[in-house]
Amino acid sequence: MKNNKFLIFLSRSVPYYIWLCFVFATVTLVFDAYIAIVEYIAVALLTAVYWSNANKRHKLLSDYVHSFVYKGETTANEPLEKFPMPVVIVAPDGKMLWHNTAFDTLLGTDNIFDVNISEYVPEFNTSILATDGDNVSADIMFKDRNYHIFGNIALISDNGKDVEKYIILYWDDVTAYTELETKYRDEAFVSCVAVIDNYEEVMQDTQNPDKPKLTASIEEKLQLFAQSANGILRKYEKDRFFFYFQKQYLDIFMNDKFNILEEIKAISVGNKIPPTVSMGIGIGGKSMAANDSYSFSALDMALGRGGDQVIIKENDQYHFFGGKSGGVEKRSRVKSRVVAFALRELVNNADKIFIMGHKRADVDVLGAALGLYAGIRSLGKNAYIVIDRGNLTVDKFMNGIENEYKNVFINKVGAVELADENSLIIVVDTHKTTLVEQPALLNISKNVVVIDHHRRSTDYVQNPILTYHEPYASSASELVTEVVQYIDSKVKLTKNEAEALYAGIFMDTKGFTFKTGVRTFEAAAYLRRNDVDTIKIKKLFQIDLDTFMSKCSIIENVRELRPTIAVATCVQTNDDDMQLIVAQATDELLNITNITSAFVLCDMGDSTIISARSLGETNVQVIMEKLGGGGHMTIAGAQLRDVALDDALSMLTEAVDEYINNK
Repeated sequence: MKNNKFLIFLSRSVPYYIWLCFVFATVTLVFDAYIAIVEYIAVALLTAVYWSNANKRHKLLSDYVHSFVYKGETTANEPLEKFPMPVVIVAPDGKMLWHNTAFDTLLGTDNIFDVNISEYVPEFNTSILATDGDNVSADIMFKDRNYHIFGNIALISDNGKDVEKYIILYWDDVTAYTELETKYRDEAFVSCVAVIDNYEEVMQDTQNPDKPKLTASIEEKLQLFAQSANGILRKYEKDRFFFYFQKQYLDIFMNDKFNILEEIKAISVGNKIPPTVSMGIGIGGKSMAANDSYSFSALDMALGRGGDQVIIKENDQYHFFGGKSGGVEKRSRVKSRVVAFALRELVNNADKIFIMGHKRADVDVLGAALGLYAGIRSLGKNAYIVIDRGNLTVDKFMNGIENEYKNVFINKVGAVELADENSLIIVVDTHKTTLVEQPALLNISKNVVVIDHHRRSTDYVQNPILTYHEPYASSASELVTEVVQYIDSKVKLTKNEAEALYAGIFMDTKGFTFKTGVRTFEAAAYLRRNDVDTIKIKKLFQIDLDTFMSKCSIIENVRELRPTIAVATCVQTNDDDMQLIVAQATDELLNITNITSAFVLCDMGDSTIISARSLGETNVQVIMEKLGGGGHMTIAGAQLRDVALDDALSMLTEAVDEYINNK
């Protein structure tokens, strides 16, 4: 057939032209009957050409279907017309050209041709037909039934030439399978372990007659929570519970954002401190044992982030809920004594000991490292402190003590050369593998100890042999100050070591303002007895006039991002320690009346850094986590690589709005 493509084009476009010509002819009839007659004749000829070509196309399609039906094989060798599965042949634009009786039954009508399939099946997306491959596949729901649509591309030939493309679609009713899949998913086993975070502290502040009522109230809330999911709740310790239920109820809990957390905190039965609960949930494992293991890992994560939250571990992914309150300070020092005794054994058995913190070490890292060095020295051992210079305050402090610790401070390259698989690696002020000063040390030796106070993130050091992770603590220096008091009865801090520890606490508490508990001041008092010069510490954090002016220029452009939330932006200047200036500027913003949280964003060239501060009403750590950062409830930050300042501000605004809407 010559000019097949042209005829095919005409067959699809002519109906519109016929109607258009007919309208013109009718209008012309009013003005000139002779011209109108000519136009009507033209319309008639065009119509004849259209029907002739349409019949040709239908014959080609009919021949193809006849060939397909009788040359191919179908179930029980029946014709495709009687095939029990709905079958339809459509053009690439979705127009139905042929279908069998089963498809008629599916649509509830019959003999529907040259109509787009989406008119009868709105759920069908014709875009799936625009494929360069040989096959088509899609899943839709139609008339409350689930169908898997599959098919292949067919080319109809005339005289050995391919003249048109069609798609043959088979509709497989998979409702039974999808219902079974849904049932399997909904009834999947979910393991949960729950713990009352501050059980000891709450009970100590509750009168004896009220203690049984308080315990009963907490357990009643948990039992009602379990009953709402038709689950099983079992108490296995005074403050710990197992909870098992089905996956379908987990979706409900997630939609409600686990309001059980607020219900527990609202309990008031003579207790002065509101109780809080944390839950670890495990799903997605290949076995019940795997989910059970996931739940304990999730609980460890929840407790490492301060408690009062639910964390779901689904294979390697974590989902976070709650965590809006600060960590509760533990009054007992039992854990610090246990950690000190365990650390003493590890130190005595180690040949080489390396202490390191996070990259761009601050005074808290330096203080914790020097404090541990003092404890290790009292045990008759030597240790190396792995630290690279860069922080102005750290450099100022180290410049005055270099001669005293000449062979103690080493860089990260030298540490790798000295370390071996039997070395003891102590990580302070961070638990993230990506943030440690020298990640290679974690691979050289598996004898790793972690001492940190930051809320736990997913990128934590795997399988340390000893962990002292307390998010309630003000600083790593506070934790180390307690540990060194128990590591050896003969330990004696030098003036520089005591001042380094004191400076670490002073910095992280912003002058003993944020995250300070009773144990914070007890640690400070112990250090003060070791001849700490508080004026020297104050001077350590002084800044020069140029730095002060840089900080003021940031504060100058402050504005309200949202009510009670301040934000300021800046671009990196020639200052050597822009991050410190940004952090100090953020602290200053909290001095503004009615401002409860503040953010400062700074364009650093290849990235945008965000410093976040709060007076406690807003959990800035949760907000920063949404941007890939972290920190504490009142002090947090983030670094956005290859993100422009304006884009970072938009991302921050979205994260703040999401936090406010979910409160």
